[in-house]
Amino acid sequence: MLCSTLKKQMKYLEQQQDETKQAQEEARRLRSKMKTMEQIELLLQSQRPEVEEMIRDMGVGQSAVEQLAVYCVSLKKEYENLKEARKASGELAEKLRKDLFSSRSKLQTVYSELDQAKLELKSAQKDLQSADKEIMSLKKKLMMLQETLNLPPVANETVDRLVLESPAPVEVNLKLRRPSFSEDIDLNATFDVDTPPARPSSSQHGYSKKLCLEKSHSPIQDVPKKICKGPKKESQLSLGDQSCAGQPDEELVGAFPIFVRNAILGQKQPKRPRSESCRSKDVVRTGFDGLGGRTKFIQPTDTAMIRPLPVKPKTKAKQRVRVKTVPSLSQAKLDTFL
Repeated sequence: MLCSTLKKQMKYLEQQQDETKQAQEEARRLRSKMKTMEQIELLLQSQRPEVEEMIRDMGVGQSAVEQLAVYCVSLKKEYENLKEARKASGELAEKLRKDLFSSRSKLQTVYSELDQAKLELKSAQKDLQSADKEIMSLKKKLMMLQETLNLPPVANETVDRLVLESPAPVEVNLKLRRPSFSEDIDLNATFDVDTPPARPSSSQHGYSKKLCLEKSHSPIQDVPKKICKGPKKESQLSLGDQSCAGQPDEELVGAFPIFVRNAILGQKQPKRPRSESCRSKDVVRTGFDGLGGRTKFIQPTDTAMIRPLPVKPKTKAKQRVRVKTVPSLSQAKLDTFL
């Protein structure tokens, strides 16, 4: 019993001794590795004189050669690692450089857009100021128009404006007459005035003298005398192939156009006095001349009422008679119509 226990203790002690030896060897190996790592670290971090001193301390044995080989392998690995790190850092630096260039170009475009936006803002502000000025001017014009609309009635306004705007000369003494039947003056009233005929060229000098002789008498009194003295002939109305003696039928004449009726009326009295045929019944009216004043003008008769003139016979050369024209009192004047 005692022997078996002793044997067990012996085995246990042997095992403990083996483990102790293994631990010592492991500790020695780790110590050598740690020393080698320290030397490698010193080799990597130190300068050339320190490395040379460390190599001299190693000696010249087999162990020194092995240790130098380890140092060289570790240095080579470290060099490769540093080379890869440098390459990666170079690529990263190139990438960062490209990013910097692109960001600078983007920044320049942003600055240019900002300058353009500032210019557009200035132009918009100028347009806004001009629009405000235009709005103010339009408001003033609108106020003026509203003031003009808030005036008395149209008749009083028209009369006041005509009185204020017409530059009537002070020297002119207008001959006005009171209306016979009413208190109001009719501005649209028309008057029939005998206008002188158009004078021909100097070849018909005798005819113009004859007109001067006829003007010495009243034209209204000469017409019935000449009509009474002239031979009475039956006027004939010829329409196509038919001819009617005596006065034409008014209903039959009214059925035709204006130019046919004018032609019929021209045939009705073929031998009218020359002074009566040359006389035209135009209208003398007073109106505004467009410059703020008043003036007289002749309103022509309607073209539908113009009758064809008879063919003028050839005038024979007569002895010239000098007759002094006497102005008739019954002749109409323009001053009486003002």
